[in-house]
Amino acid sequence: MADDVYTAFTGSIPENYDRYLGPMFFAGCAADLAERVAGAATGAVLEVAAGTGIASRALRDRLPAEVPLTVTDLNPDMLAVARRKFGEGEAVDFRTADAMALPFGDGAFQVVASQFGIMFCPDRVQALREMHRVLPSGGRVVFSVWDALESNPLPLVVNELMAELFRGEPPGFMQVPFSYHDEGRITADVGAAGGEVLEIHSLSGECRFPDPRHAALGMVTGSPLSAEIEQLGAVPVDDVVARLAARLAEQFGERDCRVPMSWKVVVTTAA
Repeated sequence: MADDVYTAFTGSIPENYDRYLGPMFFAGCAADLAERVAGAATGAVLEVAAGTGIASRALRDRLPAEVPLTVTDLNPDMLAVARRKFGEGEAVDFRTADAMALPFGDGAFQVVASQFGIMFCPDRVQALREMHRVLPSGGRVVFSVWDALESNPLPLVVNELMAELFRGEPPGFMQVPFSYHDEGRITADVGAAGGEVLEIHSLSGECRFPDPRHAALGMVTGSPLSAEIEQLGAVPVDDVVARLAARLAEQFGERDCRVPMSWKVVVTTAA
């Protein structure tokens, strides 16, 4: 399956991503990321791969009012949802931008933040190089990545079910978000991009959702997984959602579900 399928957060996906996956996975992680960025930021902040603005909102709430925030994403449909989280007069500038070719000058920002975005970049070293390029010497990049799939039970169940339903050629999307967690590899990539890793924090929390169908709708229709399922054509998307909801109910209960999750936050500095 082509890489562009995995980055195609378009159509109805952004709304479903924000409605279902936002509260499940990203809100708590965003608060943590924003706290770390705010502790390092006295100058302009750039957010890369901002998605629907979940971390953007947390950043703007936590940063001093005088610190400007620029929010970027590759997908205009995602940014359209993000814009709705902000009122007139807030110091936020939205730009459609490729993380691997940022349209900003050298040293334009003091801190670059990115929540669960770099895994989707076809060339991660180039994305890291761009993040460090737009910083002055000593500027910070703060980015988060998911831990291994085996350390995140909810997406692991999704991946297992996909393998059962699509024998021979299962959708590969669920592998992508959990493909960039090896600390040695991250450290080497940051070095190749001209930066230096200062800290890697291994974090754990809970993925919470009211019922299994909520989670199933999020995991399937709130990500490019739905587009991949449609392309494969063997099982209708609605059937996949129903099967997944049943499997999640077996694993995690019928309501007020709480599932462990694990991720990492990496802090680097520009040379």
